[in-house]
Amino acid sequence: MVESKNFDCGDVVVHPRRPEWGSGVVSKSVTIEHKGQKAQRLVVDFEHHGRVTINTAVAALLSKGAAALARSSKPAHSRPAPVTVQAPATNGGWLAELERAAPGDSTSLSSLPEALTDPFASLASRLKATLECYRFNTGARSLLDWAMAQTGMEDPLSRHTRQELEQVFAQFARNRQQHLKQLLATIRKQGHAALIDAARREIQIPAAREAIKKALRA
Repeated sequence: MVESKNFDCGDVVVHPRRPEWGSGVVSKSVTIEHKGQKAQRLVVDFEHHGRVTINTAVAALLSKGAAALARSSKPAHSRPAPVTVQAPATNGGWLAELERAAPGDSTSLSSLPEALTDPFASLASRLKATLECYRFNTGARSLLDWAMAQTGMEDPLSRHTRQELEQVFAQFARNRQQHLKQLLATIRKQGHAALIDAARREIQIPAAREAIKKALRA
């Protein structure tokens, strides 16, 4: 749900598509016009990403309180079902424990974010969200960003080791690629191949471009 209110200096906000950035404080707010409609150009200082300039007509923000309320009020049936990862017999079952969401988590680590799978969202929106998700990889910073986005935890390493996160990320990556393959097949079947062509031109994430090629070859 996008808020209609304007933001003022000092307001605390979150970016729904970049939860790993954490909370941000608006340091500058200017009213602008975008394609004939009023919007805002905000300068926001995010705790885990630094200063970003955002056009609210392009990237809608939520107040921190509204974002927390949306998560807590989301019906259970609207969340993606957790994917079970089988733990090797020699590890004492730690991976099964890891897959259970920690207190306050909104989803399990290997589940795909709702923006990728929401049946009420447009195919274009789901494709964009899916491709943006390829910004996550096993690099040290990116892995932590992914765990923060998945769990809402400020410091995932306070609960999980890097090795544990890497193993569950591998399952997440497989889920992500399988979802992309199915989504592209649906888009082509419904006669919207132009959406795929547009996405390939616009996406700036190399891993996402490679994922599209792989999914279309399969």
